[in-house]
Amino acid sequence: MVDRESLKKKIFAAADAAEPMARAYAEDIAANAELGFFEKRTSGKLAENLESLGLKLKKSIALTGLRADIGENKGPKIALIGELDGIVCRNHPQANPVDGASHSCGHNLQTAIVLTAAAALVRSGVMKELDGSVTLMAVPAEEFIEIDRRKKMRDEGTIAYLCGKPEFVRLGEFDDVDMAMMVHAGEFSAGPAFSVPYHGNGFRVFMVRYEGKQAHAAAAPDQGINALYAAVAGINAVNTLRETFRDNDHVRVHFIITKGGDSVNSVPDDVRLEGYVRAADAAVIDSVFAKVERAFRSGAEALGCKFHFTSIPGDMPLAVCDSLNRLFAENAAALVGRDNVLTGSYFAASTDMGDICHLMPGIHPSAGGSVGALHSAQFKVTDFRAAVLDSAKVLLATVVDLLADDAAKAREIIGGFKPIYTKAQYLAAMDARFSEH
Repeated sequence: MVDRESLKKKIFAAADAAEPMARAYAEDIAANAELGFFEKRTSGKLAENLESLGLKLKKSIALTGLRADIGENKGPKIALIGELDGIVCRNHPQANPVDGASHSCGHNLQTAIVLTAAAALVRSGVMKELDGSVTLMAVPAEEFIEIDRRKKMRDEGTIAYLCGKPEFVRLGEFDDVDMAMMVHAGEFSAGPAFSVPYHGNGFRVFMVRYEGKQAHAAAAPDQGINALYAAVAGINAVNTLRETFRDNDHVRVHFIITKGGDSVNSVPDDVRLEGYVRAADAAVIDSVFAKVERAFRSGAEALGCKFHFTSIPGDMPLAVCDSLNRLFAENAAALVGRDNVLTGSYFAASTDMGDICHLMPGIHPSAGGSVGALHSAQFKVTDFRAAVLDSAKVLLATVVDLLADDAAKAREIIGGFKPIYTKAQYLAAMDARFSEH
């Protein structure tokens, strides 16, 4: 049998030695954030660092994504994933002055984790002692933003889905992968800590347009059809649905008005909204989504407006693998102490890692070492080692446990896992959620 603890010590030492490279990379990317599907500089910098380790890369996956494989042993393949993109947060201290891109999402830390893991795996040589392989993935466009821009890219055939991991699935990058892990930045601890959620919300996107009739707002309002009032009526109808949402479904319906009219002097004739329906289960999302569409439509009918409704698939719920979660939590507790590992939490936001968890065993824990609300100007790194090195070490320790001794633990988890979708079923489900009428 393989001496796992000896392998972990060896790989931890290699991870510690990678700190200068990982820190320099993370700080550079934090100062130069890019938005999804356009992370060319970010991808290039990460590629340079990975290639300096002697890794052969597959580049330009879903425009900017990267992949590198380590280990030639036959056996299970484990993906370690990081996300390339930033989020718009214009008042963040390091926001891009042009488009507001920032890493108030902490994604620069994720790809630094992948880089650290890569260096540790290569320099420690532990893969020779394990039965399986690791694929490192840097994926674009986790943040579901710039919807109009991405819709245009989809219409032009540049992408098929509006997030990066669904694109990786479509392009076959997960076809040979058996399980997947990643660690997200947290906001719950300034020092070493982990949160390991048992589940999380998914969502669908809707876009609403009310088309009315312009008229002078003071002299002839009776000759117009007020699209803004139709929107208000629709919003009120949606709000009356809220008491029907069950607590254990974790339903959230939220939206913004993206256009409210052109002039105060004119009856608004073009009013638009954009929003999400979130919940813990895809079937619940679809059920609530239909109710929300009907409610918004009622506003148009009440005012006599034309009604336009667009549906776009978002992220699948985060249906993590319990047994893989437990293994990660055990390794996290061994590194930072059991009192610093929160298990059983609920991930109320959404991530396209949920899509991967519908296909294979996957997990999405969060790390300490950063504070301030994610996606806000207050988000900052307080302990780089906790945020990046500890995260890489726990992932690597979990890899060792999974692939040691003929990958017995990995095979056990894979054998006991029942995917929610096959790849074909997943892609069909995603396609079915696109509609426009």
